[in-house]
Amino acid sequence: MDDPQPSLDLTNSPNGGRPKATEDLPQSKPFLGIRFECCRTYGRIYLDDSGTAYDGACPKCRRRIRVPVGPGGSSSRFFSAG
Repeated sequence: MDDPQPSLDLTNSPNGGRPKATEDLPQSKPFLGIRFECCRTYGRIYLDDSGTAYDGACPKCRRRIRVPVGPGGSSSRFFSAG
């Protein structure tokens, strides 16, 4: 049966507002939350590509930090540094 009035889709989503398939969703990268005492600011450092350490820098002064991953580590996700 023909619809006498065509419908108009005004959504911003290219797929009509339907959720994306899970394989299309970006995967979050593991991180540690760091309170950088040097500048009293918060930042995240991310797991490196080899998976052996979390690596990053203070967002203000760019002081580098590297936290190795190893057996018997911590389950905490937030730390203070320097």
